[in-house]
Amino acid sequence: MKLQDLRQFEQFSQLSDEQLILIKPKLKLKRCQAAGEMIIPRGYEKDLEFFLLQGSLLLVAEDGQQQEITADSPAARLSIARLRPSLYEVTSAEPCQLLAISGSLLTQQVQASNLERENAGLSETANKFYRRLKTALENRNFSLPSLPSVALKVREVLQQEEPEIKDLERVLNRDPSMLAKLIAAANSPLYRRGNTCQSSGEAIMRLGLDTTSQLVMLFSLRQLFKANNPWVKQRMTQSWCQGVKVAAIAQLLTLHHPHISADRALLVGLIHNLGELAILKFIDLEPEIDQQQMEQVLEELMPEAGVLLLNYWGFDEEVIRLVAQLNNWQSTSEGSQASLEDLIRVARLHSFIGTEKQHRHPRLDEVPAFQKLTTQGLTPEFSLTLVEDAADQVEEVQEMFGL
Repeated sequence: MKLQDLRQFEQFSQLSDEQLILIKPKLKLKRCQAAGEMIIPRGYEKDLEFFLLQGSLLLVAEDGQQQEITADSPAARLSIARLRPSLYEVTSAEPCQLLAISGSLLTQQVQASNLERENAGLSETANKFYRRLKTALENRNFSLPSLPSVALKVREVLQQEEPEIKDLERVLNRDPSMLAKLIAAANSPLYRRGNTCQSSGEAIMRLGLDTTSQLVMLFSLRQLFKANNPWVKQRMTQSWCQGVKVAAIAQLLTLHHPHISADRALLVGLIHNLGELAILKFIDLEPEIDQQQMEQVLEELMPEAGVLLLNYWGFDEEVIRLVAQLNNWQSTSEGSQASLEDLIRVARLHSFIGTEKQHRHPRLDEVPAFQKLTTQGLTPEFSLTLVEDAADQVEEVQEMFGL
């Protein structure tokens, strides 16, 4: 098999040629000669991931919901029924071929690849920290937090070909704490429309499936990042608040760019700096912390750590690419129309206005993304009042997330 054949799959596409050459001998080929052959039974727990090369598969959930995946389709770019234990029974829908590989081995290689990205441009301090983080991950002295089961189950429901609200309701009704947060979000000034929502179904209808899924993810993340060190704990709160500020400004920017979803701008803004939280979680293990030095590390390594975390959690490619380029201020999306990447970049610079970070970053008029936005409706007057206008929305989102 050629290396290029492996790159059709998302996880393998992130690996270097050297990594692919080393990993090829670990791959196993599985052939199914007819329809109906069992590949992954429901509840399967072995550390194997499967990738569809030829043919098609049938995934059947516990409630009978079915999904067919065909080779070369978008759904086949990812490994099949990746979660363990498997929530699906997977059988061949016709004669097919699959690749199988140790899931932990593949994850380790993807993590190593992401940590290597853009490492050459880091300062000596950030480089040293990066090497320590990489070693700790490889030796399993530090592990990234796993998503809670409710977030995973919600994602599984939405990965179905035709997800249904009743399936999502069933998942959320099993987690009263999460359900209460979602209903409160649906009734917040950000989403309030008409009557008050009182049930999971009403909240989902108001928020929409995608926003519901992402809010579940964000509420879950808020519970994952805890710290013992007082400085780390305080710095984690600051990171969340910075995310809220960027999210609110990005959402306001969509007023002049309605082709970009306001909800998506808000949600991507909230997670853009998750890399800081991953680094802080690692720092919390340290007996002593040089706060000034760590601020430099957080600034430089935030994109790399963010890519690592989002890949580990299976976020979509657009968000991962956006996070990878966070500190590349001279970058902008292709084409004349502003993109979500441009909005987040400009929102970050606006969020620094009036803070000590303002003078460590380019001026707005020095950034290509800002120039693109000014040609499409962002006036200097609107830009100057943006931070002030976002204040109420920042307060609303902070209240929603308990900050």
